[in-house]
Amino acid sequence: MQIAGAIPALGSPLDANDKIDTGGLRRLIRYVLAGGVHGLLANGSMGGFAFLPDEEQLRAIDTTVEEVGGKVPVMGGLGETGTIRAVRHARAIARLGVDAISILPPYYFLATQEHLIAWFSEIAAAVDIPIYLYDNPVLTKQHLQPQTVAILRERIPHLAGIKVSNPDCLNLQTLLELVGDGGSFSVLTGCEHLALVHLQMGCHGMIGGLYNLCPHIPVALYKAFQAGDINRARKLQSEMSSAWQLFTKGAIWGAFDEALRYLGICERATGAPYVTLLNETDRQYVRSILDQYVKPWLDADVPQAVGR
Repeated sequence: MQIAGAIPALGSPLDANDKIDTGGLRRLIRYVLAGGVHGLLANGSMGGFAFLPDEEQLRAIDTTVEEVGGKVPVMGGLGETGTIRAVRHARAIARLGVDAISILPPYYFLATQEHLIAWFSEIAAAVDIPIYLYDNPVLTKQHLQPQTVAILRERIPHLAGIKVSNPDCLNLQTLLELVGDGGSFSVLTGCEHLALVHLQMGCHGMIGGLYNLCPHIPVALYKAFQAGDINRARKLQSEMSSAWQLFTKGAIWGAFDEALRYLGICERATGAPYVTLLNETDRQYVRSILDQYVKPWLDADVPQAVGR
């Protein structure tokens, strides 16, 4: 399965006990679907898998699959530290009915490329649904080299693509030369500031955390690019980069939580110990960005079914 287009890295709304707020998650899903997104990544980095216990990770994915109801593809995110844990988790995710599994390299200990080849190969052998690699060297400390991706593509029949959260355009160019042949393998950029550049280089779509808040902007950007309207796509890229500035306020996702509250979606999507409240100045800054880039869309286009 080739997944393409604008895809939110879905947040995982939480209650006061750091358990999945299923009502908030359903509201968030309806909200981004109203923006016209082309797929969802549940339980990824923005989904907070790193601070959620296994059962809550699975609840987030299960709720997403159920609420989406087949309207768009759902990718289930997997991040783990060892192969035994990862294989068990991959099988559990596959049983939930996701369309694909997105797999990070193992994090914490440094791995060689040979380790990474073994890691992805063994996890892929445990499930029979499409697999997407996820290269995020900043957070995992592992860089999945383009040549390694090419090897994995040859070895894993159901390897369907990769998400690249790496701003190095030379790395992306090399990767696209090796695997981005326009066939069934999908290269998705995770670099929100470079979404248009990476689409122009040959990426098939983009995944981002900001898309939780303003899904209409990346969707419009992708459509403009597909239509060949580069001037409009550039304008939308500029808007997206400006809206992203809200993430500069507060530690970790303090601004994200404030935005979700302001939009009436949920109280927070950040788990302990990372919960951060904003001061009044930063709170007003976040709200001003939403008023500028999101409120006009909400007032004009979003149906009441979103449940705001």
